[in-house]
Amino acid sequence: MIGKTLFAYIAIRFAKTVAAMMISLLLLIVLIDFVEQLRKASEASDIALVSLLQLSALKAPIFLDKAFPFGCLFAAMITLTQLNLKMELVVARAAGVSAWQFLMPVSAAAMLIGLFAAFVYNPVAVTSFEKSKDLEVRIFDRSARQSNAEVSGYWMKQEENDGSSVINARVARNKGTILDDVKIIRFDMDGHIIERIDAETAVFSGVSWVLTNAVVSKDGTVAERSDTLVVPTSLTRDILAGVTANADSLPVWELRNMASKAVLAGGNPNPYLVQFHALLALPVFLVAMVMIAATVTLRFVRFGQLGRLILGGILSGFVLYTVTKLVTSLGSNGIVPPFVAAWSPSVVAILFGTSILLHQEDG
Repeated sequence: MIGKTLFAYIAIRFAKTVAAMMISLLLLIVLIDFVEQLRKASEASDIALVSLLQLSALKAPIFLDKAFPFGCLFAAMITLTQLNLKMELVVARAAGVSAWQFLMPVSAAAMLIGLFAAFVYNPVAVTSFEKSKDLEVRIFDRSARQSNAEVSGYWMKQEENDGSSVINARVARNKGTILDDVKIIRFDMDGHIIERIDAETAVFSGVSWVLTNAVVSKDGTVAERSDTLVVPTSLTRDILAGVTANADSLPVWELRNMASKAVLAGGNPNPYLVQFHALLALPVFLVAMVMIAATVTLRFVRFGQLGRLILGGILSGFVLYTVTKLVTSLGSNGIVPPFVAAWSPSVVAILFGTSILLHQEDG
């Protein structure tokens, strides 16, 4: 059995490597975004460099949030490779420590890092990104407000006393309360089309949609034009926010609630459910990355072979990440259940890595 001292030594070494890689990547993201903000600010005047640097610092955490799997993959490869090259693993093996015991501290640290990333870092990154939107509005004025608050390709369904309506808009702004280039198709209780309404804009008033420059078309009649038209609605601001909210921009504890609101508005709840289960599965996914790293770094290799093995591990990690994104996309579109889409890649990767290690270590 691995001793407490060796367990802590390997786990802390791995955690320090992850922290160093993530901090370095964070600084790189801040630098790249700061250069981009300088380019945008060159078209304006009287913008302080400190404000631009603050904006980049607030934006960076949300981009780093997606890098935790690769951080754990590379950190595990670096940690195990260094232990291997310095003969520390050889000495530990001679003392009766197996490969599975080597992986216990790294896997435990990866699990804790995953829990931290899902339940602490992700909510902080989301909050930071929301603050960056407000700061960008203040720095670049109204143009930023529009770009940050817009959602393209907006679809929604609302139930009415005499039927239902399907609402489509080219752009939704201000959490779904302002719609541009609006089309509303109204149906009766039997599902037959009653009328179609086209309007330039629609503004949510709390109990109705106020349409401007509306054109009402009914079968067999001449289209009627109206400068202002009021269409009653049973929707609420919370439901509208749930339809327009991006699943990646919500903390883990709000995702299931937003999925329920999307259902009430006739939207697709799957992106929120997939993101929810993906965050829950993140610790397991990081352990899967550790298993992939272990398959190429635990073996004692001769000079010249290490580079090829590490390259194979990196490619395997990228393949796993790509497959995970593909499966989660299928889950977001309802092709596979959200739970399966989020958890299956990690579980399969762990089983695959375990089978390889069993072959390498136990024959």
